[in-house]
Amino acid sequence: MFQQLRTLTLTNGRIKHLDVEYEQLNIRGAVALHQEVRMKKVSTHGHSSFYFPTIVQVFNSTGSCTLKDYCEIDELTNAGNIKISNGCVQKITSSGRLMIEGKLQCEHFEALGIVKAAQLVANHFHLKLSGESKIDRLLAENVVIEKDKVTLLPLFKKKLICHTISGKQLKLSYTSAAIVEGEVVIVGENCLIERLYYTDEYSIASNAVVHHIIRREKE
Repeated sequence: MFQQLRTLTLTNGRIKHLDVEYEQLNIRGAVALHQEVRMKKVSTHGHSSFYFPTIVQVFNSTGSCTLKDYCEIDELTNAGNIKISNGCVQKITSSGRLMIEGKLQCEHFEALGIVKAAQLVANHFHLKLSGESKIDRLLAENVVIEKDKVTLLPLFKKKLICHTISGKQLKLSYTSAAIVEGEVVIVGENCLIERLYYTDEYSIASNAVVHHIIRREKE
């Protein structure tokens, strides 16, 4: 039998005291939370800021949202513009703009849109580019980077710029990186790679450029 969560809806203001009895928080306006948030579910549509640690099972954002402190989220869905300071999220599904200012750890990352990040650590990482994305350090077991075929932006604007991409199974396209290192690396179309390190095998598309290719022994 479905159990209704005890829900609080906020429409505006600076909130410093949330009653602990609530399990779900709905934000439908401009709200700033100046206290730690622990909820089963958060749904925000509007303009929200979380100034203290945020520990949530399910977090849905369809507006403009900023998590200014550490966050710990099981499942995050973003269909707007979200900025994360640092933290740990088990599963991310983003179809808007996602910015990570520090380090974010994630089990499963799926995004269609634009991602800007300092450091992103994941198990599975899949990005469909609809514009220019930038990730300084991307560390993931499995990486797939491709262009979104729907967005009407010119192809040269759909790209990922990285310093380092490191993982096991890497399938890249429309990617510029200083360092790429993996076991099996597929360098697809419109890539520009300065140094490619691999242990098992690699392939390079005819219109991709890789300046240095170095084989490493498996540890």
